[in-house]
Amino acid sequence: MGRRKVRRKLATKPAKKLPRIFQCPHCGMTSVNVILDKKEKQVRVICSNCGLEASFNVVEGYLPVDYFNKFADKYYAGEIKPKKEGIIPVAPQATANSQKNDESDKLEGVEYEDFPIEDETNDSGIEGEPIDEASENKDEDMDR
Repeated sequence: MGRRKVRRKLATKPAKKLPRIFQCPHCGMTSVNVILDKKEKQVRVICSNCGLEASFNVVEGYLPVDYFNKFADKYYAGEIKPKKEGIIPVAPQATANSQKNDESDKLEGVEYEDFPIEDETNDSGIEGEPIDEASENKDEDMDR
């Protein structure tokens, strides 16, 4: 008699969640919030860093990511401008530390020692000893 067949549970992947905070198209910071006001049927999309703001009417079936996309489209079309003046858009990768690293790479007056060049090495990896053709033939004979 055989055993009863055991049914395994199928492993399910967790569903991906849509983001709630987005990256600003103007300043590059992850600080854009979408605020839904159901009573007034208005949606406000605001960047808390640079003050870029837009408002839309509530559309049934839209998610916050849809309003953010409308916001980004309006920004790239030139229809909205940031409220705070004098803020220069900065990419998240560009920082003051990268400028410091560039300066430290340029070392003046540093002398480096000359290291021996490994032109001739034998099979054992010892530097400076030329490879004998006779020793190579012996190795081939041993392999046969």
